[in-house]
Formats: sequence, structure tokens, C-alpha cells
Amino acid sequence: MEKIPDVVTVSDARVGLSRMLADLEHEGATAQPVLIGAHRRPQGVLLSVAAFERLSGRAARQAAVDSATGSLAAEGLTVTDAAGRDTEAYVSGQLSADDLVARAVARHSTVTATARRAG
Repeated sequence: MEKIPDVVTVSDARVGLSRMLADLEHEGATAQPVLIGAHRRPQGVLLSVAAFERLSGRAARQAAVDSATGSLAAEGLTVTDAAGRDTEAYVSGQLSADDLVARAVARHSTVTATARRAG
């Protein structure tokens, strides 16, 4: 069972913030969270960016986008600017996977319909 970290007081956090941030950055996803609070009662948490991204799902979304982009590159295809903006919104959590797919299908359907009319 994982030990719950001690709570750092606000004043101690203020004094040691630079060191805590350096430790979080150095340890990355394996860094223990730093609980901060008044009277040793937890009120907030400092996490490494890697741990935050893992918890928020951002890392998994980025991995999915990287895999899809790699597949496109293997086929000799590139991502359009519009698709790139959509995938950035997806990775940041502003767009759901379903919305990302719907936009891609709509964009592809529009291109296909335009190509049929021109051909």
C-alpha cells in the first residue's frame, strides 16, 4: 500500500517551492505528489507535469494522435492544418474523441463530394 505523503505547510511550501518544483521535474511521473495546506490539513496538491498528464488522460490522447499521425506518414499522407488544429484540441481535452472523428468524417465527406462534382 502506498504511503500518503505528509502535508507541507503553506509557509514551508513558500520557502521550498523552487526545490519542490525541481524535484518534481527531475522525478517526472514517478514523483510523489506534494500535499500543501494550512495547519497540516491538505488543501492542494503539487504534481509533476508528467503525473498530471497521465491523470488527466492527456498522455494517452497524445499517444493516440502520435500513432495515427505515424500511420498516415507510413502511407505517405500528411495531416492538414484543420486536422492538426482538431487533434491539438483533442489532446488538450477541448474536443472528445467522438467529436474529433465527426469532424474528420465531415471534412472528408466534403472533400469527396467536391471531388465528385469536379470529376
